[in-house]
Amino acid sequence: VMSAQLEEMFNAFLNQGVPPVWGEPVSYPCLKPLNAWFQDFQLRITFMNEWLTGGPPTSYWVSCFYFPQGFMTCSKQVHARKTKVPIDALAFWTEPTGIRAPKEAGQQEEGQNVHGLFIQGCGWSVSGRQMEESAKGELFVELPVIWMRVIPT
Repeated sequence: VMSAQLEEMFNAFLNQGVPPVWGEPVSYPCLKPLNAWFQDFQLRITFMNEWLTGGPPTSYWVSCFYFPQGFMTCSKQVHARKTKVPIDALAFWTEPTGIRAPKEAGQQEEGQNVHGLFIQGCGWSVSGRQMEESAKGELFVELPVIWMRVIPT
């Protein structure tokens, strides 16, 4: 005899879905099928583990965060404390780099490098650092590493 919770998990496995007991509110919201969700989950754990054991990364995987707004607010708060400028008077300036591999991005003197952002319905010219006509059959394009720095407004 299976409990209702165990039966929900079994049905989710049959349908390649994330079991409700694993999903919200325990985990991050995601519409991926189970195989892709599990692979993504492992990549998130690897990223966080490398950050924990090796120190801050040279580029932050923004889409891996459960609450990316918190990361953005923290970036502003660190800058505000360093420069003694009120956090409400700060904004972000973003500049795409020509770097596709996050591990190749160097540490910025101010601001952070971020990666894991996508655009839909157009292409991206790495050399021109601008949008371009999309390639045939390609709906989503991953952006290169983006330098994100805090500036006064």
